[in-house]
Amino acid sequence: MNIKSLFGPTRRRYGWLVNRITVQKFINMAIGLTQFVGKSEKTLAWPIVLKIDISPLCNIKCTACVHAHPNGNKALEKQVFNKSQIMSVSQYRLIINEIKGKSTAVSLYYLGDPLMHPELDEMCRIAHDAGINVHINTNFSFPLTDNRIRRIVKSGLTHLTVCVDGLSQEKYQLTRIGGRIDWVLSNLKRVCSFRREYGQTYPKVEVQYIKFQHNLDEVERAKRLFQEIGVDQVTTFWGNLHNYTDQDPGTYTVHGPRKNRLLPQCFWPYFSMQIKYNGDVIPCCAYRLGTQYTGTDNSQSLGNVFETSIREVWNSSKYRELRRFVSAPELIKSATSLEKTFCYGCPNIFDTDVEKNYRNGKLYTFEELYTIGDKGTPVRTPPA
Repeated sequence: MNIKSLFGPTRRRYGWLVNRITVQKFINMAIGLTQFVGKSEKTLAWPIVLKIDISPLCNIKCTACVHAHPNGNKALEKQVFNKSQIMSVSQYRLIINEIKGKSTAVSLYYLGDPLMHPELDEMCRIAHDAGINVHINTNFSFPLTDNRIRRIVKSGLTHLTVCVDGLSQEKYQLTRIGGRIDWVLSNLKRVCSFRREYGQTYPKVEVQYIKFQHNLDEVERAKRLFQEIGVDQVTTFWGNLHNYTDQDPGTYTVHGPRKNRLLPQCFWPYFSMQIKYNGDVIPCCAYRLGTQYTGTDNSQSLGNVFETSIREVWNSSKYRELRRFVSAPELIKSATSLEKTFCYGCPNIFDTDVEKNYRNGKLYTFEELYTIGDKGTPVRTPPA
């Protein structure tokens, strides 16, 4: 096993670990890996990567997201978003000052688009000046001026990921509701152009072309276009036609814990931390997505970094409990209190039938699952 395999096969994540590496950061990663292998409950290492939700707000309503039009989906009707949901620069600076010299990267998004935050450029610069790699993932469907694009390029951002669901507006808008592909392409072209003008290596630009059966015919043309533009990496993968809330607890059956194994069955509690805009901490960005912004206290927070500190939360009793849980899921048989934790029911450590809720774009067409409603927005067809 190596660090690259732990964080997935993409060059993007690998770059977060090795770019701008220092002896201290390397030692921190080595300690983290050692304690992961040893299933330590309390870790001497700091989070290697922090995902920071600087704002959960978004400008479009993608079909897969918690921002999607509810159209009768009760879980989506419960989502609460407002303009006050932004992390202040002073709060953000507290986080960066604490992890400086230890963590290797910050990724500034979770359930929103980071370009919604008015101080994004300053936040990128703060992390960059602290020697930390900075990543954002955006739909990039904004009418950005040349001036705004130049500021992004010179902000200190080290990795820009742009999600694209097709080259033609007709196909792109089926899943990126309210988005405009002409804005996306214009912004991409100018980022790469201004980066060349300034003689910069960064930000590295990655396009994620998300495949569906309705946009397969545009994949190769898209790859050629992005190569011509100067994009560094094009990643293609099949998108999902279900919604994030279709994978929330209660939507599927939990059969029981997976058998204990030699290594922990999830790396998140050992290597990364998800911080929400208000300082609340949850252990990952892949589970309970539909419960985080419902206006009720059911987010299963592990603590708040603005009330204590990252270090205190990272080795709190709740975090140590989760490390013990993912290291030995069968503990649930004797410790029923684990049923109240964030990780209870997660398919990474439990046998479930969550797959029945998946609607992957490789297996389903858009037309099988959606109709276009009176307002021109997709409406999910009720299951048979």
